[in-house]
Amino acid sequence: MNVRKIEEDLQGASNVLVLAPLTPDGNRAHMELVASTRPENISLAAVTYTQPPGQWLDDWQRSVGKQPHEVRFIHASGMAQSETYDEQTPDTVTTEVVDPTDPMEIIVPLSNRLKGWMDGETQPVVSVQTLTVLLEYVDFDTAFRYLHILTHRIQAAGAIGYFQMDPDIHDPETTNTLKTLFDVVVEISDDGAEWRTTPAYSPTTETTESAEPVDSTEPAGEPTEGPLSSIRTVLSGLFGRSNQEEGTTEATTVTTDEAVPQREEREPEPERPQIGNLADEEMLTDEERIRSLLIQYGGRMKQADITTETSWSKSTVSRKLSKMEENEAITRVQIGRGNLVFLNGSEPEASKSPFEA
Repeated sequence: MNVRKIEEDLQGASNVLVLAPLTPDGNRAHMELVASTRPENISLAAVTYTQPPGQWLDDWQRSVGKQPHEVRFIHASGMAQSETYDEQTPDTVTTEVVDPTDPMEIIVPLSNRLKGWMDGETQPVVSVQTLTVLLEYVDFDTAFRYLHILTHRIQAAGAIGYFQMDPDIHDPETTNTLKTLFDVVVEISDDGAEWRTTPAYSPTTETTESAEPVDSTEPAGEPTEGPLSSIRTVLSGLFGRSNQEEGTTEATTVTTDEAVPQREEREPEPERPQIGNLADEEMLTDEERIRSLLIQYGGRMKQADITTETSWSKSTVSRKLSKMEENEAITRVQIGRGNLVFLNGSEPEASKSPFEA
């Protein structure tokens, strides 16, 4: 099926889940979808895992032909330095190599790139290949929160996101839960010849389609068993949060309807929210929030600045940093009366022991 025939189904969609096999045919179909907007009119941020940027560009040339107006790679392999990949790509293409086990290393540079493209004349597009590999690096709860933040930022920037996933590798519950984050689902056959679009999973639709008589003896307000109940359970676990500051505990549970609001039809030329206001901080763990700040500031910050940015108390910040230091996620170096906080790998050479290998 020609991709042009499904463009009408994709109109107004900010985030598209592409259920395609991890085969040359599946990858080609994904790229054709990404190029459904004229390539010369798009600024593309490509998040890749196993496929190096140079090979990705070769596949794009064979599948699509015309190169995008601008390409930025975020390569989540952690296997080599970005300079190696830059040597294998045109001068107009940049590559940033990040840690595949730390989704914040993807979210921060990608958010910055989208912010830079918001006022441009091209259409920002994000391609993620593939969620299947992402789920090999991080647990499902982390992946769900990461994707929740990423899809919101794509929508806020007026961008379009395409996320490939091989449905044959994952169980139906995993696939159906992830569908709640997207506007449209495109299912592609194994040979890439057949394409089918469906609306993303909707709790309202599920309830309507599977409506059955309700036992009047059942306690009011108790959720029935089924896919919707399963998703509620997953989301409750993701969004139920405890605030342990000052010895108090607060638990906040977000229902499915709150976590996955029904998307309304877009008005022509909607006013774009400022991407800086879309931190989705309620979705981040405290450690992820600190890591996000450190990544934004090049891997190092004054401890006092972390306190200012988070609005936490000095003692709270100190406790959280101590825990991260114990887990070898950060290093603190005392400078005068304060501390400098470094992400591991960003420490200056002078801070290391002369006996380290």
